[in-house]
This record gives sequence, C-alpha cells and structure tokens, in this order.
Amino acid sequence: MVRFLCAGLLVVALASVPAAAQVSPVIVAGQVAGGIRVGGSVDDAVRLLGDLYDKTDREKYSIYDWPLRPFLLIAERETGKIVFVLVQLSDAYRTDKGDLTGGSERAAVEAAYGSEFTTDEDQRSVTLIYDSLGIAFDIGKFGVMRGRVMAIMVFVPGQWKAIVEGL
Repeated sequence: MVRFLCAGLLVVALASVPAAAQVSPVIVAGQVAGGIRVGGSVDDAVRLLGDLYDKTDREKYSIYDWPLRPFLLIAERETGKIVFVLVQLSDAYRTDKGDLTGGSERAAVEAAYGSEFTTDEDQRSVTLIYDSLGIAFDIGKFGVMRGRVMAIMVFVPGQWKAIVEGL
C-alpha cells in the first residue's frame, strides 16, 4: 500500500512540473529554442540542460557550451539574462515556421523566412541573419552539409550586431 501511495505521489509531482522547465523541440524566432527562453535566466537553462558545461567570460557576455547537448548560450555577465541561443547539428529541434531543422535546405529557409536577410560568411559556412525577427541559420559550404542548415540561432531581435561585437 505504501509503495502504491509513493508511486502515486511521484506521478503527481512529475505531472506538476511546469512545461517551461522541460526541453522542448520548438524554436520560435526571437523567443525560445529547446525550452530555453531569450531573456530568461541562465540559471534556469543550467537546471534544464545540466551542470556539465563550459563557461567562458568575456567583457560583456558569458558563453555557456554543453558538450553533450547541441546548445550554446550567450548571457549578459551582470544579469545572467540569456540574449542568444544556438542549436547546432541537430534535427531534434524544429522552427514553428517552416518546420526547419538541422539538415534543412537553404531554399526551405528562404521559403519560410523570406529573402530579407543579411549574411556573415567564413570558410565553412554562410549565416543568413534575420535580425528583425531574432533568428539566423548557419548554412554549410562543404561535404554533406553543403547548402544545409548546420545551426539555428535565436536571439534578441535587432541585436545581432551588438551581441556578436560584444564577444
């Protein structure tokens, strides 16, 4: 009887955990990626993703990287407020617009989000930046990922340049 009561209490306790505290497959421009909210607390992200992470402090921001998860976060050093969430090399997370994941083709990104973007390019990828929406897509240049999404980034809308330059 006690065993059944404990099992019942465990089920009730797990059911009462708020949805925001769970990893979610949804990515929404300027708002959330994988249950991690832009503007949310980095402490909440650590509770969600685990405490096995690497942290690098810069002048204005701290960068958090989980080696066993596809996430990298940037948070303001002073406030711990998340300003940038990167989901890399994963098809487990999908945008609410266009159902885009890691591996989606560039044409699908442009069909879903349009051609009003700026780019940032390096040797391995080109990044399509939809700054006013708060979302960017890293598109591979080589190998199997050529022309496909390697990473999806969600950030404070209109703040791409400020965040990147602050690193």
